[in-house]
Amino acid sequence: MVPETPSAPATAAAAGATKQDLHRALREALQTAPPTGSSDGAGGFPRAWWAHLGRCGMLGLGFSLDGRPSAADAVQVSALAGQITHATGSLGLGMAWMMQQMLGRYVLGPLVQQGAAGALDASHALLTKLLASMAAGECLLALAISEPGVGAQPKHLRTRAVQPSGAAGDGDWVLDGHKAFVSNGPAADAIIVLAVSAVHEGRKRFDAFLLDAQTPGLTREANARVQGLAPPGACRTLGVESEKAPQRAQFLPDSPPHSGAMGQEDGKKWAAAAHSQPTIPKSDRLLGHCDLRLESCRVPASRRIGPPGRAFETIARPVRAVEDALLLGPLLGAMQCELEALAHALGTSAVAAGTADTAASDAVRELGALQLEWQALHAVRDAVARQLEVHGCDDALAFATVGARRLLERWQTAYENAWEAASQALAIAALPSLTRDLRLVLGIARGVAHSRQLQTGQQLLQSLHP
Repeated sequence: MVPETPSAPATAAAAGATKQDLHRALREALQTAPPTGSSDGAGGFPRAWWAHLGRCGMLGLGFSLDGRPSAADAVQVSALAGQITHATGSLGLGMAWMMQQMLGRYVLGPLVQQGAAGALDASHALLTKLLASMAAGECLLALAISEPGVGAQPKHLRTRAVQPSGAAGDGDWVLDGHKAFVSNGPAADAIIVLAVSAVHEGRKRFDAFLLDAQTPGLTREANARVQGLAPPGACRTLGVESEKAPQRAQFLPDSPPHSGAMGQEDGKKWAAAAHSQPTIPKSDRLLGHCDLRLESCRVPASRRIGPPGRAFETIARPVRAVEDALLLGPLLGAMQCELEALAHALGTSAVAAGTADTAASDAVRELGALQLEWQALHAVRDAVARQLEVHGCDDALAFATVGARRLLERWQTAYENAWEAASQALAIAALPSLTRDLRLVLGIARGVAHSRQLQTGQQLLQSLHP
C-alpha cells in the first residue's frame, strides 16, 4: 500500500551527479545490501534487498519526482542496470531495476507532467504518490500489454474494459481478458493494464488502468515458456501456496475487496475464479514474466490513467523501443558474468593440464577475443541509449536496437561455441545457468526484429535497383 507520506529515499545520488558518482554510490549500496538469494525466508523476490536500494536512493535514479532532471539519463540507466546484473549475477534483478526506471520516466513521468498542467487532474496525485513509492522501494510496478498468441499487435488484442450502465456501474470500469509475458509481473505490487475501451470507425481504442495486484478477479499464472531470471540461490520451482508466507498489502488504498455497488453473486464469482485458476505460488513469485487472467476486475474510474483512448500510442508503442534500448546494459552485465565463469573454468583447467597445452591455449585465445568484442559492444550500448536520450522513440532507435541485438546474439553464440569446445577438450563444467536466461531474453520480440530486418533488406535492394 502506498503510505500517506512515502518514505524519503537517501539523496546520495542527486541530479547533477557525475557518472562516476552514480556508479560508486550504486556499488556501495550493493556491497551493503542483504543477500539476493532469499526473500523473507520464502525464496522469492528479494524484498529486503530491494528496500535497501530504495533507502540508499538507488531506485529512483532514472526518473524525476519533482520536475527536475533525473539523476541518471538513458545512457547511465543502461550502464547502471548492467552493473546491478554483474554484481548480483542475476539478469532478472538488473532487468527489474531497469524496468522501474523505464516505467517511471517514460510512462508515469509524462502523465504526471500532464496532470501538473491540469490536463489529467484526476490521476495526478495518485501517480505522484506511486512514483515516490517506487523510488522508496515500497512498490514494484509492472506493465501488461501483450496477449497469448498475438503479442502486442493492437488489432489482435482482446482484453476489454467496459463501463456498466445503470446505478451499479458508478462510473467504474470492468476488465476481462488474458495478458501474457508481463515483465516483473510475478512480484509486482501494482500493474498497468492496457485494454480495448472502444472501437471507432473499425479501429480499437485503448486505455490504461492502474490495478492493485490483489484486485479481485486478477490472477497471476506461471508460464512455462518464460520461467527463469531468478536471483542466484532463489527457488525456481513451482510449489504450494504457503499460508505462512508474508502477505503484501494492497497498493491502492481505496480498492476494497468488493465494491459497495456489487451484488453477492458477483462476489462469489470473483472468489470462485480466484481459486480455480492455477496461480503462481509465493515461493515462485520471483522475477521475469508471467501471465494475467482478468475476470470481472472492477476498477474505479480514477484509476484510468492517461489521455482517453490513446494508451497504445502513448504507452505501448514507445515502451517497446525504450525497453529494447535500455536492455542492452543488463545483457552486457550478464555477459560479463559469463566471461568470468569461462575464465574461472579455464584457469582451473589450465593449471591441471599445463599452460603449454594447445587446447588450453586455443581456449584462452578465444576467451580474449570474446573479451575484446564485449568491450567493443559497450560503445554500441551507449550509442543506442544516447539515441534514445537525444531523439526519443523514433524509427532510427527502433532499427538501431534490432542491429544491436543482432550483435549481442552473435556474441552469445560465439561464447556458447567457445564453452562447448573447451568442455570437450578440457573437461570443464556445463554452461552457467545465466546462459539460459540470456537466451530467453534475447528471444523476446524476435518476430518484430525479423520484420524490421526484412524491411531494411528490402529498402537496400530498392535503393540499388530502383
